[in-house]
Amino acid sequence: MIKKLIVGLTLSTLLSFVAVNHFKALVLKKLNRYTSEEYPEKIYVQTDKPYYALGEDIWYTAYLVNGVTHKKSEKSRIIYTELINEQDSIVSRRELFVDHIGVAGDFKIEKNFKPGKYILRAYTNYMRNLDESYLFQKEISVWDVKDNTKKVNTPSATNLQNSNLSTIPDNKPEIYFYPEGGNLVTNLTSKIAIKSKNNKTLEGQIKDSDGNTLTHFKTQNFGIGLINLTPEANKSYYASIIINGKEQKYSLPKALPSGHNLNIANFSDKIIIKVTANHAIGLKNTYLVGHQRGNLIYEKFVPTAINEYSVMLDSKLLNDGVANFTLFDNNGKPVCERLVFIDTPNNNVDIQINLSNTTPKSREKVTMKLNLKDQNGSPLAGQFSMAITDLDAVDQKTTSENIKTYLLLNSDLRGTIENPGYFFEKKNDKRRSYQLDLIMLTHGWRRFQWTDLLFASPEKTKYSEEKGLYFSGYTTTLKNGKTRQASTTRMTFMGELPHQEQQQTASNGSFKYGPYIFNDSLPVLIEARTDHFKSEKDTGNRNLAIYLDQKYHDSPRIVKKEVLKPLLNDSTKITTFKEQAKTISQLDSLYHETATRLDEVLVTARMKSETAVRNEKLNERTNYGSPSKRLDMADFENLRHLSVIQLIGHLPGVITTGDSIYIRTELVTKIYVDESAVDVSDISTMTGSDIDFMDVLTGAAASMYSNAGPGVIIIHTRLGMYTNTNTKRKPGIINFTAKGFYSAREYYSPNYEDDFTIETKKDLRTTLHWEPLIELSEANDNESIVSFFTSDSKSTYGIKIEGITENGNPFCHLSTLEVD
Repeated sequence: MIKKLIVGLTLSTLLSFVAVNHFKALVLKKLNRYTSEEYPEKIYVQTDKPYYALGEDIWYTAYLVNGVTHKKSEKSRIIYTELINEQDSIVSRRELFVDHIGVAGDFKIEKNFKPGKYILRAYTNYMRNLDESYLFQKEISVWDVKDNTKKVNTPSATNLQNSNLSTIPDNKPEIYFYPEGGNLVTNLTSKIAIKSKNNKTLEGQIKDSDGNTLTHFKTQNFGIGLINLTPEANKSYYASIIINGKEQKYSLPKALPSGHNLNIANFSDKIIIKVTANHAIGLKNTYLVGHQRGNLIYEKFVPTAINEYSVMLDSKLLNDGVANFTLFDNNGKPVCERLVFIDTPNNNVDIQINLSNTTPKSREKVTMKLNLKDQNGSPLAGQFSMAITDLDAVDQKTTSENIKTYLLLNSDLRGTIENPGYFFEKKNDKRRSYQLDLIMLTHGWRRFQWTDLLFASPEKTKYSEEKGLYFSGYTTTLKNGKTRQASTTRMTFMGELPHQEQQQTASNGSFKYGPYIFNDSLPVLIEARTDHFKSEKDTGNRNLAIYLDQKYHDSPRIVKKEVLKPLLNDSTKITTFKEQAKTISQLDSLYHETATRLDEVLVTARMKSETAVRNEKLNERTNYGSPSKRLDMADFENLRHLSVIQLIGHLPGVITTGDSIYIRTELVTKIYVDESAVDVSDISTMTGSDIDFMDVLTGAAASMYSNAGPGVIIIHTRLGMYTNTNTKRKPGIINFTAKGFYSAREYYSPNYEDDFTIETKKDLRTTLHWEPLIELSEANDNESIVSFFTSDSKSTYGIKIEGITENGNPFCHLSTLEVD
């Protein structure tokens, strides 16, 4: 009997050992797959200013990194940036190719845009596999400086030093309780973070169900306080707050009769982890895992029935950022979780700026020598961007979001941390480190859930990585219902440097060329043959039709729940900015008027409206005069991202269904692009960015076109962009102009060593200089030199540098430049 019992126990222990080791292997395998294959991508965008006036330019740099290592991503090479207005319409869109980590871009804020709060959104196609809230989104205020009737909009921001002075309303404030690790457990001491909604400062007492006062608490910065509590069996607990002489009670979470506790103390250079349990088997077969963005940093399996253990980790050996510690029980269930923020001096980046003149005068040249150093003074390689702005007009807060706070904090946490720069203003500040640790108690890891990572079946990736531009489509027979037909295809770039490729289609006629990397536009020719191009068969070899796939995908759904909002609580600076922007606008108008002024000629006539003048100019491009209906893209800037087929549906009296176009329920068969006849398939790759205006001709207006049917649709492309685009299709051949990646404009910086420039208009730039991409590497001795001229404004200028090193450390630098 005893032998059987021993054998039974041994077998049970063996099975448990096998199961635990299988689970450990599963955890390590899934983490490794997440970090090496399924890692997410992150994007951060630096702009030259936090707000703008109508007519100005938004200058920006987009950084794309591996979401685990924060180094260069090996997945995507294309970044989409969009400017979205308050009506959730995309008013401008850029497609950028990023060769390394950063890429420059810009948006023109047209004067016909509506003032308000815009969203600058950035993402890769691969990032769309996650929820829309993971896309980078940044709020940007745009003002109409000509409108003096509106009050300056200065959204209030949390005052970090005075947040504890907030008044408590008469109604009952909301309070939330966050036990460390997740749950309170009877007879196990636990820390509890207490957070008040809207960062209110509250004071009160913690009492048990017998009315005994156990401890006091007070929420301070960020509305967070901390208590320690050891729950007793058969007792409940509540927070008591006296408001207007009346006691308000808030129940604490109920303690579990048995369970586990995970306690972590963060001492900056080291982390002490204490794990406890209060049930029969204690911590037997529990598994503790620590990871940073999925990268394993610690693991511990306990094979025996102990009730507690402690370990110490040297955090100086870790990367900066949020670390996640999870305890699994003997059944492989995650029972405790705790976030810790790692911030070690070893990862600090020192940005060194040497100025040729530390106190320059107006219109004087300034030369900067820039380099990066690590904690030991050794040179670092990396990329960064720099904005120099007038601090009298541009509010640059040291507590606001930057590339370091976004990549290390907000991009990995549920919810948004307000004023994140506050935690990095002062190096080695123990008080702020303690406050940040309280923040970790109230937020959760947002990148994945353990149950999904370990046990969910991998889903097929819907959105693929993009390495460049592709041209895909399919070939069909010309007749017999245009059924798909396998063929041999050939694609030729017709630019200054001709390039030609040839490939056999799949059995269903589909083909795909790419990836290609080029800017601006290139003429492209695609041909198809039923046999091959050297065939001597009759002309039937060319009896094929070629159809291109839609190039542009639909934009992701617009969700504004995760948006970075700048701190705009200095009304004086915003007022100065508006006044300065208004003066600049007036000076520009006066300058242009003076520059183009001719001898005076007296003309008596009625002033034409801007719309009438615009229509006259457009009519000059047509050979039919005025149309029956017109859609001028200058009035629909927010629709330029749409396909031409979608835009045609916005023409009055026109309806589109799929690729079919109808006027008064009759199918339209006559379509022209710049006066050349095309098929619907020929315009399938065009978008509103290619279009200047579109006209509809019906009735007598369409009579100049034979067999016009219900009407004619004529598309006029932007001048200089297209020539006979998608026109004159012949059997087995199509030609079109391929739109390449957007090339950012160069930021204009005047040169006052030029005699002509000295005589030009007054210079009151709020952005003194914008340098979108500065790269430091061994090739340039890890040093860069930047030069610019000061303006006419004698002011203090803020120098804001944001970037990331080759080894994945993000950094932000703020300093000033005085102009006498």
